Amino acid sequence: MDLKVLRNFLTLAEELNFGKAAKKLFMTQPPLSKQIKTLENELGVKLFDRTKKKVRLTEHGEFLKIEAHRLMIQADIIKNHIKLIRKDTSGQIRLGYVDDIIYTILPKILQELKKKYPGIDTVLSTLNTEFLINALRARMIDLAFIRSPILAADITVYPIYQETFALILHFSHPLTSRKNVRLIELADEPFIGLSRYSDLAIKNAVINICGKAGFIPKIVHEAAHINTIVQLVENNLGYSIIPSGIKPAFKTRVKFFELKEYSERAEISLAYIPDFLSGTARLTSELIFKQKF
Repeated sequence: MDLKVLRNFLTLAEELNFGKAAKKLFMTQPPLSKQIKTLENELGVKLFDRTKKKVRLTEHGEFLKIEAHRLMIQADIIKNHIKLIRKDTSGQIRLGYVDDIIYTILPKILQELKKKYPGIDTVLSTLNTEFLINALRARMIDLAFIRSPILAADITVYPIYQETFALILHFSHPLTSRKNVRLIELADEPFIGLSRYSDLAIKNAVINICGKAGFIPKIVHEAAHINTIVQLVENNLGYSIIPSGIKPAFKTRVKFFELKEYSERAEISLAYIPDFLSGTARLTSELIFKQKF
Protein backbone atom coordinates (compact mmCIF):
# COMPACT_ATOMS: atom_id res chain seq x y z
CA MET A 1 0.00 0.00 0.00
CA ASP A 2 1.21 3.44 -0.97
CA LEU A 3 1.33 5.93 1.93
CA LYS A 4 0.22 8.76 -0.36
CA VAL A 5 -2.83 6.77 -1.43
CA LEU A 6 -3.63 5.99 2.20
CA ARG A 7 -3.45 9.70 3.07
CA ASN A 8 -5.84 10.42 0.20
CA PHE A 9 -8.13 7.63 1.43
CA LEU A 10 -8.16 9.22 4.92
CA THR A 11 -9.13 12.59 3.45
CA LEU A 12 -12.03 11.00 1.58
CA ALA A 13 -13.01 9.01 4.68
CA GLU A 14 -13.27 12.30 6.60
CA GLU A 15 -15.10 14.27 3.87
CA LEU A 16 -17.28 11.43 2.50
CA ASN A 17 -17.53 13.49 -0.67
CA PHE A 18 -15.29 12.88 -3.69
CA GLY A 19 -15.53 16.45 -4.94
CA LYS A 20 -14.67 18.05 -1.58
CA ALA A 21 -11.90 15.54 -0.89
CA ALA A 22 -10.33 16.08 -4.32
CA LYS A 23 -10.41 19.85 -3.83
CA LYS A 24 -8.78 19.50 -0.43
CA LEU A 25 -6.06 17.31 -1.97
CA PHE A 26 -5.49 19.78 -4.85
CA MET A 27 -6.43 17.20 -7.47
CA THR A 28 -9.39 16.42 -9.70
CA GLN A 29 -12.03 13.83 -8.86
CA PRO A 30 -11.23 11.17 -11.54
CA PRO A 31 -7.65 10.46 -10.32
CA LEU A 32 -8.92 10.20 -6.72
CA SER A 33 -11.65 7.77 -7.77
CA LYS A 34 -9.06 5.74 -9.63
CA GLN A 35 -6.74 5.61 -6.57
CA ILE A 36 -9.56 4.41 -4.32
CA LYS A 37 -10.61 1.77 -6.86
CA THR A 38 -7.00 0.54 -7.13
CA LEU A 39 -6.77 0.37 -3.31
CA GLU A 40 -10.02 -1.60 -3.12
CA ASN A 41 -8.74 -4.04 -5.77
CA GLU A 42 -5.45 -4.42 -3.89
CA LEU A 43 -7.25 -5.23 -0.63
CA GLY A 44 -10.01 -7.26 -2.26
CA VAL A 45 -12.77 -5.42 -0.39
CA LYS A 46 -15.15 -2.53 -0.90
CA LEU A 47 -14.18 0.53 1.19
CA PHE A 48 -17.02 2.89 0.27
CA ASP A 49 -20.67 2.48 -0.57
CA ARG A 50 -21.43 5.04 -3.28
CA THR A 51 -24.76 6.37 -4.44
CA LYS A 52 -25.59 9.51 -6.40
CA LYS A 53 -26.53 11.29 -3.19
CA LYS A 54 -24.27 9.76 -0.56
CA VAL A 55 -20.85 8.19 0.12
CA ARG A 56 -20.33 6.17 3.28
CA LEU A 57 -17.66 3.88 4.66
CA THR A 58 -18.21 0.13 4.69
CA GLU A 59 -17.19 -1.96 7.68
CA HIS A 60 -13.85 -2.62 5.95
CA GLY A 61 -13.49 1.09 5.28
CA GLU A 62 -14.08 1.97 8.93
CA PHE A 63 -11.38 -0.50 9.97
CA LEU A 64 -8.90 0.84 7.41
CA LYS A 65 -9.61 4.42 8.52
CA ILE A 66 -8.54 3.61 12.09
CA GLU A 67 -5.46 1.61 11.10
CA ALA A 68 -4.38 4.04 8.38
CA HIS A 69 -4.54 6.89 10.86
CA ARG A 70 -2.27 4.95 13.24
CA LEU A 71 0.10 4.19 10.38
CA MET A 72 0.30 7.86 9.38
CA ILE A 73 1.19 8.85 12.94
CA GLN A 74 3.92 6.20 13.06
CA ALA A 75 5.25 7.31 9.69
CA ASP A 76 5.49 10.90 10.95
CA ILE A 77 7.31 9.73 14.10
CA ILE A 78 9.82 7.78 11.99
CA LYS A 79 10.46 10.78 9.74
CA ASN A 80 10.96 13.10 12.69
CA HIS A 81 13.37 10.71 14.39
CA ILE A 82 15.35 10.21 11.20
CA LYS A 83 15.76 13.99 10.96
CA LEU A 84 17.12 14.09 14.52
CA ILE A 85 19.73 11.42 13.76
CA ARG A 86 21.21 13.40 10.86
CA LYS A 87 24.90 14.21 11.14
CA ASP A 88 24.23 17.93 11.41
CA THR A 89 22.20 17.13 14.58
CA SER A 90 19.52 19.67 15.17
CA GLY A 91 16.49 19.32 17.36
CA GLN A 92 15.55 19.31 20.99
CA ILE A 93 16.48 17.33 24.09
CA ARG A 94 14.19 17.33 27.13
CA LEU A 95 16.18 16.87 30.32
CA GLY A 96 14.70 16.27 33.76
CA TYR A 97 16.81 16.63 36.90
CA VAL A 98 16.75 16.69 40.69
CA ASP A 99 17.10 20.30 41.73
CA ASP A 100 20.49 20.45 43.48
CA ILE A 101 22.60 19.18 40.54
CA ILE A 102 22.28 22.65 39.05
CA TYR A 103 25.15 23.46 41.47
CA THR A 104 27.31 20.45 40.55
CA ILE A 105 27.30 18.53 37.26
CA LEU A 106 24.48 20.02 35.19
CA PRO A 107 26.21 23.27 34.07
CA LYS A 108 29.22 21.33 32.75
CA ILE A 109 26.97 18.90 30.86
CA LEU A 110 25.01 21.75 29.24
CA GLN A 111 28.24 23.55 28.28
CA GLU A 112 29.70 20.41 26.67
CA LEU A 113 26.44 19.66 24.87
CA LYS A 114 26.26 23.15 23.38
CA LYS A 115 29.93 23.02 22.40
CA LYS A 116 29.68 19.67 20.58
CA TYR A 117 26.11 19.91 19.26
CA PRO A 118 25.19 23.60 18.90
CA GLY A 119 22.07 22.69 16.92
CA ILE A 120 20.49 20.85 19.86
CA ASP A 121 18.31 22.95 22.14
CA THR A 122 17.58 21.88 25.72
CA VAL A 123 14.31 21.99 27.66
CA LEU A 124 14.88 21.61 31.41
CA SER A 125 12.46 20.36 34.08
CA THR A 126 13.26 19.98 37.77
CA LEU A 127 11.34 17.29 39.69
CA ASN A 128 12.06 14.68 42.33
CA THR A 129 13.10 11.17 41.30
CA GLU A 130 9.64 9.59 41.47
CA PHE A 131 8.12 12.23 39.22
CA LEU A 132 11.09 12.07 36.84
CA ILE A 133 10.54 8.32 36.38
CA ASN A 134 6.85 8.91 35.66
CA ALA A 135 7.76 11.68 33.20
CA LEU A 136 10.11 9.29 31.35
CA ARG A 137 7.34 6.71 31.07
CA ALA A 138 4.91 9.33 29.81
CA ARG A 139 7.52 10.50 27.24
CA MET A 140 7.38 14.01 28.68
CA ILE A 141 11.19 14.00 28.99
CA ASP A 142 13.95 12.12 27.14
CA LEU A 143 16.61 11.74 29.84
CA ALA A 144 16.54 12.18 33.61
CA PHE A 145 19.20 12.84 36.23
CA ILE A 146 17.83 10.99 39.25
CA ARG A 147 18.83 9.98 42.75
CA SER A 148 19.65 6.28 42.65
CA PRO A 149 19.24 3.45 43.35
CA ILE A 150 15.72 2.77 42.09
CA LEU A 151 13.82 -0.42 41.34
CA ALA A 152 12.24 -0.13 37.89
CA ALA A 153 12.66 -2.92 35.36
CA ASP A 154 11.77 -0.72 32.37
CA ILE A 155 14.23 2.05 33.27
CA THR A 156 17.95 1.89 32.44
CA VAL A 157 20.04 3.58 35.14
CA TYR A 158 23.68 4.59 34.61
CA PRO A 159 25.55 6.00 37.69
CA ILE A 160 27.57 9.11 36.80
CA TYR A 161 28.32 11.03 39.99
CA GLN A 162 28.66 10.62 43.76
CA GLU A 163 28.96 13.12 46.59
CA THR A 164 29.28 13.02 50.35
CA PHE A 165 26.71 14.31 52.81
CA ALA A 166 27.10 17.42 54.93
CA LEU A 167 25.71 18.67 58.21
CA ILE A 168 24.38 22.22 57.87
CA LEU A 169 23.91 24.66 60.77
CA HIS A 170 22.79 28.27 61.03
CA PHE A 171 25.88 30.50 61.28
CA SER A 172 24.90 31.58 64.82
CA HIS A 173 24.79 28.03 66.20
CA PRO A 174 27.29 27.51 69.07
CA LEU A 175 28.87 24.49 67.33
CA THR A 176 29.88 26.44 64.20
CA SER A 177 33.04 27.67 65.97
CA ARG A 178 34.44 24.13 65.88
CA LYS A 179 36.28 22.41 63.06
CA ASN A 180 34.38 19.17 63.60
CA VAL A 181 30.98 18.37 65.10
CA ARG A 182 29.73 15.07 66.52
CA LEU A 183 26.21 14.50 65.24
CA ILE A 184 25.05 13.01 68.54
CA GLU A 185 25.42 16.48 70.07
CA LEU A 186 22.47 17.59 67.93
CA ALA A 187 20.20 14.70 68.86
CA ASP A 188 17.75 16.84 70.86
CA GLU A 189 17.66 19.78 68.46
CA PRO A 190 15.03 20.43 65.75
CA PHE A 191 15.81 18.66 62.49
CA ILE A 192 14.67 19.70 59.00
CA GLY A 193 14.22 16.69 56.72
CA LEU A 194 13.01 15.72 53.28
CA SER A 195 9.31 14.97 52.98
CA ARG A 196 7.84 11.69 51.77
CA TYR A 197 7.26 13.36 48.40
CA SER A 198 11.00 13.84 47.88
CA ASP A 199 13.81 11.46 46.94
CA LEU A 200 13.69 8.35 49.11
CA ALA A 201 17.34 7.47 48.44
CA ILE A 202 18.47 10.70 50.14
CA LYS A 203 15.89 10.43 52.92
CA ASN A 204 16.99 6.86 53.73
CA ALA A 205 20.70 7.73 53.62
CA VAL A 206 20.19 10.58 56.12
CA ILE A 207 18.27 8.28 58.47
CA ASN A 208 21.13 5.75 58.22
CA ILE A 209 23.71 8.43 59.05
CA CYS A 210 21.77 9.53 62.13
CA GLY A 211 21.34 5.89 63.16
CA LYS A 212 25.08 5.31 62.95
CA ALA A 213 25.59 8.44 65.06
CA GLY A 214 23.31 6.90 67.70
CA PHE A 215 20.04 8.82 67.49
CA ILE A 216 16.79 9.35 65.63
CA PRO A 217 16.42 12.97 64.42
CA LYS A 218 13.60 15.07 65.87
CA ILE A 219 11.94 16.23 62.67
CA VAL A 220 10.08 19.52 63.08
CA HIS A 221 9.90 20.58 59.42
CA GLU A 222 9.87 18.65 56.15
CA ALA A 223 10.43 19.98 52.64
CA ALA A 224 10.28 18.43 49.18
CA HIS A 225 13.41 20.18 47.88
CA ILE A 226 16.96 20.45 49.21
CA ASN A 227 17.05 24.16 48.32
CA THR A 228 14.08 24.72 50.61
CA ILE A 229 15.79 22.84 53.45
CA VAL A 230 18.84 25.10 53.21
CA GLN A 231 16.63 28.18 53.25
CA LEU A 232 14.88 26.93 56.41
CA VAL A 233 18.27 26.41 58.09
CA GLU A 234 19.26 29.92 56.91
CA ASN A 235 16.26 31.19 58.88
CA ASN A 236 17.47 29.35 61.99
CA LEU A 237 14.57 26.87 62.12
CA GLY A 238 16.77 23.83 62.74
CA TYR A 239 19.68 21.85 61.32
CA SER A 240 19.82 19.28 58.54
CA ILE A 241 21.93 16.76 56.63
CA ILE A 242 22.00 17.08 52.86
CA PRO A 243 24.25 16.22 49.86
CA SER A 244 27.36 18.39 50.09
CA GLY A 245 27.45 19.45 46.43
CA ILE A 246 24.99 22.27 47.03
CA LYS A 247 27.49 24.10 49.26
CA PRO A 248 28.76 26.63 46.62
CA ALA A 249 25.26 28.09 46.34
CA PHE A 250 25.00 29.06 50.03
CA LYS A 251 27.93 30.98 51.51
CA THR A 252 26.41 33.36 54.04
CA ARG A 253 24.05 32.23 56.79
CA VAL A 254 24.80 28.49 56.78
CA LYS A 255 27.90 26.53 57.76
CA PHE A 256 28.64 23.15 56.16
CA PHE A 257 30.44 20.26 57.88
CA GLU A 258 31.26 17.52 55.39
CA LEU A 259 30.52 14.05 56.81
CA LYS A 260 33.34 12.13 55.11
CA GLU A 261 33.50 9.63 57.97
CA TYR A 262 30.15 8.14 56.93
CA SER A 263 30.07 5.73 53.98
CA GLU A 264 26.70 6.94 52.68
CA ARG A 265 26.91 8.74 49.36
CA ALA A 266 24.39 10.72 47.35
CA GLU A 267 24.46 9.15 43.89
CA ILE A 268 23.24 10.72 40.68
CA SER A 269 22.41 8.48 37.73
CA LEU A 270 21.28 9.07 34.19
CA ALA A 271 17.95 7.32 33.63
CA TYR A 272 16.20 6.59 30.35
CA ILE A 273 14.01 4.08 28.51
CA PRO A 274 16.08 2.64 25.62
CA ASP A 275 13.12 2.09 23.28
CA PHE A 276 12.05 5.73 23.64
CA LEU A 277 15.41 7.36 22.86
CA SER A 278 15.44 9.84 19.99
CA GLY A 279 18.58 10.58 17.98
CA THR A 280 19.35 13.68 20.05
CA ALA A 281 18.81 11.73 23.29
CA ARG A 282 21.28 9.07 22.17
CA LEU A 283 23.90 11.66 21.28
CA THR A 284 23.36 13.47 24.58
CA SER A 285 23.58 10.30 26.67
CA GLU A 286 26.80 9.24 24.90
CA LEU A 287 28.30 12.65 25.64
CA ILE A 288 27.32 12.37 29.33
CA PHE A 289 28.86 8.90 29.67
CA LYS A 290 32.21 10.31 28.52
CA GLN A 291 32.28 13.10 31.12
CA LYS A 292 34.45 12.96 34.23
CA PHE A 293 32.99 14.63 37.29
